[in-house]
Amino acid sequence: MKKKVLISSLLLFGLTLTGCTSQVAKEETKETATSSVKEEKQEKKEQTISYLDKKYQVKFPTKNIVAASLEPMEDAVALGVKPSGAVSVGNDIPEYVASDLGKDVVNVGDKFSPNVELLTGLKPDIILGSSKFDDSVTANLEKIAPTINVSHLSGSWKDNLVLLGELSGKKEKADELIKEYEEDLEKLKENHKDISEQSIVILRVRDGELCMYGNQVYYNPMFYDEVGFKKPAEIDKVKGQETISVEQFSKINPDILLVQFAAGENKGHENFVDELKSNPVFKSMKAVKNDKVYFDIVDGGYQGGTYLSKKIMLEKLSGQILN
Repeated sequence: MKKKVLISSLLLFGLTLTGCTSQVAKEETKETATSSVKEEKQEKKEQTISYLDKKYQVKFPTKNIVAASLEPMEDAVALGVKPSGAVSVGNDIPEYVASDLGKDVVNVGDKFSPNVELLTGLKPDIILGSSKFDDSVTANLEKIAPTINVSHLSGSWKDNLVLLGELSGKKEKADELIKEYEEDLEKLKENHKDISEQSIVILRVRDGELCMYGNQVYYNPMFYDEVGFKKPAEIDKVKGQETISVEQFSKINPDILLVQFAAGENKGHENFVDELKSNPVFKSMKAVKNDKVYFDIVDGGYQGGTYLSKKIMLEKLSGQILN
């Protein structure tokens, strides 16, 4: 009799436990379904954001971001954002950012004209293009997803970083990086009070020719407006980027010279740097004589007007150029 009672009790307990487990499972399933619905609704929510005095309708949270230009690619590395797609230079995503963008990032084609089919397949929430894009390129991208053409001008670096910070949910991180950079900049200026007495110029070699930049592009806003180097008057005359001969440049004769050379931009001119170093006019320049010429002080891929570009250049100024 006792055995029958015990067995009956165990059976009853088992049935009760099964019932409870089923109820818990049902509740969990219900919660998961509710959560999925909420998340789905959240994904469909659109907000208006402002960027450089223009307004854009953007889906939040923007989980699927395509960095279709080099500036947002650098900002993505700085913020730890993993875009679903990124553009290439010479068929490949630039080496200096490739590993940090992640192994899953898709190469969506050339930086001047990304591949529409590849982009469509990624189903992006937003595409971050370039202010260098032709109108026809932008129009094609806008058919795929909301597109913001990120400014290539160096003075827009804070706006660019904050834009990606807002889109990716890392606005606080963007603000922190800006603050850190400004603090490091002030330390550099405090430690080198004679900066304003030294002139500096950065040149880039393209297709076997020396190119000089104007006020608003590459590293020039950082050098002259932020760090406070003496600016040669000739810089004010340059619109964007212009070629200059060694003879013309020798008349500018800066105290510090940076020369950027990327093999991919100089096919057929692989020996340019060696030829430049042996040029008598070049050898007569002040920077050369004082050993203040720096070749590829940073990777040639850096765009100059991004947080990442500026951070690495600030480190080179502090640890190498100004010491």
